[in-house]
Amino acid sequence: MSTINYTTRTEGQTKINTIIWTVPNFIVLLENKTTREFRTEKSKDPADLSESRFQLKMQFLGRDNDIIEIYYLSPAPVFLKSILTICLKRFEERSIVIKEYHTVQANKWQYLATLFKRDIASYDGRDIFLLSDGSLRLKFQFMVTNDIKVDRTNVPEAQLSNDFENLLNNGMFSDVTMKSAEQIEYKVHKAVLASRSAVMKAHFEHNTTECYTNVVESPLESEVLKEVLTFIYSDKAPRVDEIPEKLLAAADYYQLSRLKSLCEEALHKKLTVDNAIETLQLADLHSANALKQLTLEFIKDGQAKLITKTEGWAKVKSVELIKRIYEYIMADDIDADIK
Repeated sequence: MSTINYTTRTEGQTKINTIIWTVPNFIVLLENKTTREFRTEKSKDPADLSESRFQLKMQFLGRDNDIIEIYYLSPAPVFLKSILTICLKRFEERSIVIKEYHTVQANKWQYLATLFKRDIASYDGRDIFLLSDGSLRLKFQFMVTNDIKVDRTNVPEAQLSNDFENLLNNGMFSDVTMKSAEQIEYKVHKAVLASRSAVMKAHFEHNTTECYTNVVESPLESEVLKEVLTFIYSDKAPRVDEIPEKLLAAADYYQLSRLKSLCEEALHKKLTVDNAIETLQLADLHSANALKQLTLEFIKDGQAKLITKTEGWAKVKSVELIKRIYEYIMADDIDADIK
């Protein structure tokens, strides 16, 4: 009966399963020509976790069992590297095979290596690969990792975004028409619009005119509406850096939070002393809180005196806005005085 020594350890994202399989009197086993297969035995202890462990087997081929094929079985689908080493006399080891990381199916025998009877014991009686007591000892290492790095060079790029954009551009299977402020028409799809915008969804789920006419009148001019629809269908905003002010208003109107964030980012990148007040007013009008905070920080960061000399400041009519800027700038000074 063979013996198994099974240990596991973890290194980072990798679990290393080490199995030392010792088969006693191996030559006697080979000489028994009725034996064509030899497997590791499962433990009869109910507390043993052998069901979750790797299993091993040898298959003997040839008239005189001249060829020994080594297989393993994984209890779960894994991404692993496998190493087979044979233990020799005087605590020496010899590497037989190393297989780099690859995906392995669950509960399916996997070929690992081939040994030859002539290499295990020579015809002159010298034991080459056996221990002093005639045992064959094989050491298996199965390195299972969750840190999978897949070669994606041959994987086609994702097409979903482009396919949906094509659906907008060709109007195939459209079931509703959307009109810009200039009455330019766009053939669109209720399901797509409703899934992306709560405002669009409201056009179709209540007893509205749009439900009967299948025509949606938009207050947006055509260049802006086209960009909004492009974003709805493809999640892309190709002109966000060109017309961020108009797209911010449109994103707020149709409750497109991601587009709104992209516009805030674009406006923040364009922030200057000359446009700081206009940007702050725009952010306040459309509840663009991130942009509002960033603009107030910009004004507070040594730009306040310069900004009061700009045309934008001269045109400010909102006392509430001026008060808000003042309170933000003075907040740290007041706190410092209190302390």
